Amino acid sequence: MRSQSLPLPLIESPDSIDLDPINHENLAVYGYLLLISTWMLFIISINSIFEIWRFIIQPLQSSPTSLLLYDKLTIFFETIDSYIIKLWCIYVVCWWWAIVSWSGLKLFRHSKGIQG
Repeated sequence: MRSQSLPLPLIESPDSIDLDPINHENLAVYGYLLLISTWMLFIISINSIFEIWRFIIQPLQSSPTSLLLYDKLTIFFETIDSYIIKLWCIYVVCWWWAIVSWSGLKLFRHSKGIQG
């Protein structure tokens, strides 16, 4: 007689899976990093869109000794602003592209073809 072997399970039972305990200290660190990065993104974006930095470095323009620093900061912030605005535009276009593509796929999937 052949010995009948049991088939291998396709899905492991929960008893055999080792669940990692949640480390709340790491979650707190990840939460703070997420908050800090979100606020930094918000502050940099608002600064770039409304060019608030111009009002902050405006007093440097009045002094002849700090005019070189004013010019360097102006070039630096204008470069940063252009990159931030370009990245936001790319982000928006990517979302529109994804939404239009998804809608097209949904319409194609549910179409009945030529009826006749």
